[in-house]
Amino acid sequence: MEKYMGYRAADRGTTWAGFYNEAVKPIHPAAAKALEKCPLPAGSLPPVEQATGLQKSGYTAFETGYTLEKDGSLRVAVLTPMPGVSPEMWDWWFGWHGCLDSRYKLWHPLAHRSAAWQDGRNERAYIGRVSQIEEYIGKNLEKANIAFCDPRELGFPPAALADKTRVVYICARVGYTRLPLDFGWLVHQIRRTDDGAEMRSRFWMGGRHVRPRWRRLPDFCSALLQKAARLPERQAVDLLHHCSEEMNHLAGFLPELYKNHLS
Repeated sequence: MEKYMGYRAADRGTTWAGFYNEAVKPIHPAAAKALEKCPLPAGSLPPVEQATGLQKSGYTAFETGYTLEKDGSLRVAVLTPMPGVSPEMWDWWFGWHGCLDSRYKLWHPLAHRSAAWQDGRNERAYIGRVSQIEEYIGKNLEKANIAFCDPRELGFPPAALADKTRVVYICARVGYTRLPLDFGWLVHQIRRTDDGAEMRSRFWMGGRHVRPRWRRLPDFCSALLQKAARLPERQAVDLLHHCSEEMNHLAGFLPELYKNHLS
């Protein structure tokens, strides 16, 4: 199937086409201000092993920003306020959007090109499945596998996952589509606030997070791959900007989209 940017005639015949809007909302002002103070000192953002710290009430010292770590990896944090949105809307979205390009493009019409489930099934579920996406991060077209995992695999206890009206955690391993290589992790916490919800996004990319999916690959090969995976600062800037932009944009119409397409 041909992959292309934007909507064509067939896309405009869908029941969700009215939500497609190429006037993408800009990044949140707080995110723009945080970028001016980056990079943050190495270690200012916690490692993936401490992702469960998101369960604590309140906020961390840095909710938006990025660091350049000694091993060549990047850590990125993004806070996106979402008035009128609820955590369960995002849980629904991650299961709903991944089977059709025209749905995925709603999220960021100027950057998203394609999304498909690796298993080829059309069902509203995401945990334990791999989404194969194509999207622009900055000027680069990225083709990636997003392997959604149970949050318990990253240490979140069942009690923290029980009430999706209060908080939802989206967790995934990130890797290449055409190579048997993973290179990062992501976690999105969506927690309820007085006026809706807020998303706290965390990314850990490159460096020690690079791992081959083939278990038989010798350890020294894996070490060489990690050494080679020193990511440029531009990638952290582009990822932070992209995340803030797409989350802010979709949050603007997600409540209405959810209401119209839940059944």
